[in-house]
Amino acid sequence: MKALSLGDRIRTGTYSVRARYRRSLLLAGRDGRLLFLVDRSIGPGPLNIVVARPERFLPGDSFRLPPWPAAPRFDSSLPRLDRTARARLTNTLQAALPRHAPPDSLVSLITSPGTLPPRQAARNQRIRLGLKTISSGQISAGVRLLRGCGEGLTPAGDDCLCGLMLAARLLRRPALARSILPHALGGNPVSNAFLKLSAEGRVNIAVQRLLQAPSPARVQAVCAFGHSSGADLLCGLLWGLNPFPEPLPPPLNPEP
Repeated sequence: MKALSLGDRIRTGTYSVRARYRRSLLLAGRDGRLLFLVDRSIGPGPLNIVVARPERFLPGDSFRLPPWPAAPRFDSSLPRLDRTARARLTNTLQAALPRHAPPDSLVSLITSPGTLPPRQAARNQRIRLGLKTISSGQISAGVRLLRGCGEGLTPAGDDCLCGLMLAARLLRRPALARSILPHALGGNPVSNAFLKLSAEGRVNIAVQRLLQAPSPARVQAVCAFGHSSGADLLCGLLWGLNPFPEPLPPPLNPEP
């Protein structure tokens, strides 16, 4: 296998293809560990092996690591941001998320979308309650309200928790991120993998670039991950930075 990049959190083992997506493949090891074969448009991440054509691999295909492909290791560590840099990031997220996040993402909690479909409204109500519960100091109860809330491969509540833990890390409160994790883990192995990475302060290259130099284009790039996973993570990150654990920033209206 010719690889262009290897994630720094990929572990040894035998991995088999479990699911195919438009730009990536999900592989699982016998011990439940995950990795992703992704194309260049997704790029490096802590569990990503970037290859030119992931679609060449078929369901049931497997391979063992090591031997490791000859490719550079991606350093997925979270950048360190001072107060000024965090304020710049917060301002960028507040301005750009309403413009670039899908309308059915958690951005509908901070915009004024009008009447929502019943499922989205119920999800938002639970997420809002969970964030308020966290802000009152009831971390475990609030996190459990968010855990698994929503639909898709990684539900919105899980993505939001990833963003909250990244915010805690950026605020140099790693113990807070670690305290959230046990209550965030559930029965979704993909969510669990990303929750563990977030608690460790590990991110993909799109998030890393956004944190290093915030811009609307980089917000848009993160929002392109999954249907709404990237946007939901950024909503959690925004709430965590504004400041953690404040439940919601003031309502925002998208710019025309």
